[in-house]
Parts: sequence; C-alpha cells; structure tokens
Amino acid sequence: MKKIVPVVVVGGTLNALGVVRSLAPGRMPIFLVVTTPWRVAAWSRFCKIVRIPTVKGRGLIDGLTELSNRIGEPAVLFLTEDRDVEVVSTFREELENRFHFCLPPKEMIRTLLDKTLFQKFAEQEGFSVPRSAVVGEIGDLRLLEALTPPLVIKPHNFQMVSDRGAKRAVRVDTIEQARSAATEMLECAGRIVVQEWIDGADSDIFFTLFACDSDSKMTALFSGRKLTCDPREVGSTAVCVAAGEAGEELAKLSLQFIAKARYKGIGSLEFKRDRKTGKFVMIEPTVGRTDWQEEIATLCGVNIPLIAYWAELGHTFGQTLNESDQVAWRSSTRHRVPAGVLLRGTRIVDGHFRLADPLPGLYQYVIGHLVQPIWIRAKRFIHLCACTIAWSKQPSVVTTKPDNR
Repeated sequence: MKKIVPVVVVGGTLNALGVVRSLAPGRMPIFLVVTTPWRVAAWSRFCKIVRIPTVKGRGLIDGLTELSNRIGEPAVLFLTEDRDVEVVSTFREELENRFHFCLPPKEMIRTLLDKTLFQKFAEQEGFSVPRSAVVGEIGDLRLLEALTPPLVIKPHNFQMVSDRGAKRAVRVDTIEQARSAATEMLECAGRIVVQEWIDGADSDIFFTLFACDSDSKMTALFSGRKLTCDPREVGSTAVCVAAGEAGEELAKLSLQFIAKARYKGIGSLEFKRDRKTGKFVMIEPTVGRTDWQEEIATLCGVNIPLIAYWAELGHTFGQTLNESDQVAWRSSTRHRVPAGVLLRGTRIVDGHFRLADPLPGLYQYVIGHLVQPIWIRAKRFIHLCACTIAWSKQPSVVTTKPDNR
C-alpha cells in the first residue's frame, strides 16, 4: 500500500491553485505557503494555509524549515515561482533531508532561469531558436544592427525584475524603437535579450509540460497550444488547449532538450511555429517549477503534479490522455476565444472558478475585480483628503521686506 505523504506548495497565484487542485485527488495533506491569505490559491478548500513573513532569500528557507519541523516528516515540495526555484536551488543541501524534491544541477538552474544564458546554451546545443542579441550594457546596443525587425525585447528573467518595473516583453518594428526600448529595459532589468520576431499569431505558440525523475527519465509529458495571450503576442497564456497532431513533434524536441540539459524535476518548454517555414522554434524554458497553464494537462488526463508526487516517493502513476474530451483552459472570464478556433463541443474550463471549489473564483471575480478596485480608489481619496486637510492646517508664513531706511 502506498504511503500518503504531505505536500507543500509555495506560492498563491493561479499557477499554485492549479497545482493544489491537481493534487487533491491524491487525498494527501496539502500545505500552501504564502505571506498573506489574500492570494487566490489560499481560498481553495483543498489546502491549509501556512503564512511565513517572507518568501525572499533566507526567509523562505527558514519558513520551510519551520514548517518541516511542524509536519514531522519529509513532505513533497512544489515550487511555482522563479524566485523560489533560485532560492531552493541555492540552499538545496539544507532542505534535502526535510523535503522530497528534484531539481537540475545548480549551474543548469542558473543557465535555464536566465534568458541570456539559455540563448547561448540553446545555440551551442543546436536547438532552433530565434536569432538574438544579448545586451548587458549600452555599448552592446550596436549588436542590434545585425538583427532584422520586427524584434521582441525581454529581461533576462521577468519574475526576478518585475518589482523594478520591467515589462515581460516589448515588441518593436524598427531598430530605432529597439534601441529606445532596450535602453529603458536595461535600467531596471540589468541584462536583456533581443530576438527576431517569429512570424505567427498567438495560436502559433505551443508548449510542452513535463516531469523527469532523478535519472532524467521522463515520467510525464503533455503538449499544448495557446490560443490567446494576455496581452496579445507577448503576454502569458489566456486560453489554451491540447496540441493535437503537433504533439508528437513537440515531444521529440522536448526529449532532446531533456537529454542535453540532463533535466530533472518538473519543467516546460515554449515553442512557436514559424508560419514562413512551418518549423517549431524553441522560445524559452520554465525550470524547476510548474507553469502558469499547468492545469490544462490535468484537465486532459495527464496530471503532472500528481505523477511527479508519486515519482518522488518511488512509485509509478499511469497517465491517460482523454483525447475525446475536448477541453480549453481559460485564465479569466474576461478572455474570449476567437470564433471558429475551438472545435465544436469543446468545453471551456475557467482557471479560477469551479463548482467543487468555488471560493477562489468568488474571491477573484467579486473581491479582486469589484471590491478591491473600489477599495484602492477609496484609499487614494482618503489619502488625498488627509493631505489636503493637513496642508490647510499649516500656519501661514508672512514674509516681509527688510526696512532699509
């Protein structure tokens, strides 16, 4: 009989919510590590909230260590943010006896987390990637002259620098626009990569979600296709489905990547099919964590988090891809699928709201979309009134000219 071991999921985003719901059929205790209960995943009935002061740096390790002591046995650890992956990788020796988790070697983590380093790795290993220029300082902007617009400009790791005001990606149509956008992004991102734009729409973006054991053997794989992004062309997944006939080729490319990177643990790859050539171009990886749209695999019968859970405990878990049940995953109700894109009979599943787990959806669409914006405006108004009253109560200062008589 398989022993049920607790799970610890770090993060409170929609990504983490999908992981919690995917693990729920396993009936194991699920602990969600967050800094505040005001995160969408924290409202799921399938998990128990564990608040820690911070998830940054050493604070995350201390919080996980304390939680491990409370649980009393090694739990299986799932990460959902790049920052957490970097921290856990750095301090992995301290956590190895406290948690079950699988990550690539530290140097490979560093390479795959950084778009500028991944670009060099992919080119060296012979993967098809966009022609690019890595820019680390203003003097490197001369490298843009070798590229053919339109171009897309990205920080070396968006999650690492998003709090500095960096954008996820910026698309430009001329070299002059590229210089301006790259200069602005350099100020907050430090290092950026500038890629030639691959011709195609949002629906030409594909991805694979996978899990590997400690021997780099693949234990689960799902191939998907984005239909729309938010914002369009350069944003995160808004609506996605299974990849269909393209799945076989995507799986082959992913296996090649796993072998070259000696990959371990959960990860994913994003591709774009070039409309000019019909070939798949590798855009970027997700390393050491689940992906934003991870739950689409579970909805289609490939429960990657649950498969990875049992693999960490030394058990196998079969996967069944239910191709007859057409499913589309949608990150929010405000996203619409273009007419004629989905196959007839496809059911659209909202990432937030489920009848079996309704509170995350109610929190997102009632508090997040209605109450929170009103509260933010009210706080601004109160602050403005307070400043106005404080200014009006200041004593007036009368300045008189000196008497020079």
